[in-house]
Amino acid sequence: MNLRQPRSRSRQAYAQPPKTKSLRRLKIVAALVIIGIAISVSLILNGTSHANTNGSPLKSGWSGFCLDDYRDKTNVAGNQVDIWSCNNSPAQDWDLSMTHIKHQDNDCLNVVNVSKIDISACSDDPSQVWLRDGSGYINPNTGLCLTAPASGQGQLLQLGSCTQLSSPAQNWQPTINYQTYSCPSDQAQAVACNAVKEWVSWQANPNSHLSLLNRYTGNASYEEWCADFVSYIFKESGHPFTSGNYNGWDENDANQLRSMGFTYHSASGYTPKIGDVGYFNYNDGHVEIVIVGGKHPTFVYGNSATIDPTTGNGDMATNTVLSLPKLGQIQYYLSPTSST
Repeated sequence: MNLRQPRSRSRQAYAQPPKTKSLRRLKIVAALVIIGIAISVSLILNGTSHANTNGSPLKSGWSGFCLDDYRDKTNVAGNQVDIWSCNNSPAQDWDLSMTHIKHQDNDCLNVVNVSKIDISACSDDPSQVWLRDGSGYINPNTGLCLTAPASGQGQLLQLGSCTQLSSPAQNWQPTINYQTYSCPSDQAQAVACNAVKEWVSWQANPNSHLSLLNRYTGNASYEEWCADFVSYIFKESGHPFTSGNYNGWDENDANQLRSMGFTYHSASGYTPKIGDVGYFNYNDGHVEIVIVGGKHPTFVYGNSATIDPTTGNGDMATNTVLSLPKLGQIQYYLSPTSST
């Protein structure tokens, strides 16, 4: 940073008053301030400043430590993320969305492998998707959770089995208030948003699973409820199905969803979008909601292939799988329309 020198004054016709000690002190103080500003600017440009800002820290379960972009190297793909003493610096400024953890607007928390978490330019890549899971964050692509294995300055982030979500290593605060979060009015975004909200509710309190399941199924007896979940989400998003098995909106048969006003796309050559419904050829059909689009989408769905111990029925799940023996293979996508 170049500091301009003050312009020299033209000679005056009158005599200058003698300089006082106070004036000299003021000039010394001003010079020190300018030097301090120059040093601060230099530190910021070199990514080593921890100056206070109005950032939004993501606090680790390890007391006094926060998620930290090492040396605040913004727009530096591959810069690793650690935990550091909470200080409200730019390096600790994070924004939470329903599916991503963003830094400085353009960078996102990204999974490289189980032992390396960094930041990269934000995208729909499943390596950057994070869903709230209890007190932690799960990456659906790996099925593993964001972990700070130990406390201490500079401890690097890793992925770990989601079995210690209440422990300091996997606990992250604060979180979005999902109960009061208002989803967008756009139909596709509202569908994905409400699907994520239900996922978070399901994960947050296992004791509520039976009441949630009864909402999705219209209090029906045991059934494979993946299609019920889709119809419930569309109803919650302001676009109930125009026909169905219960109350004009519920639908428990995955094969019938295609007749509910969607736009059909063969899976071959189609890039799924947020809010789409993916259809898999498992037994009588299986459907999942796309919460993050792209060639490698992320889904939330009712999974009857596993049993939830509190209900004796299926469990809610999230993944990025397009072909699985228990769920079948993706056949086509259904895009929501205003007539759905």
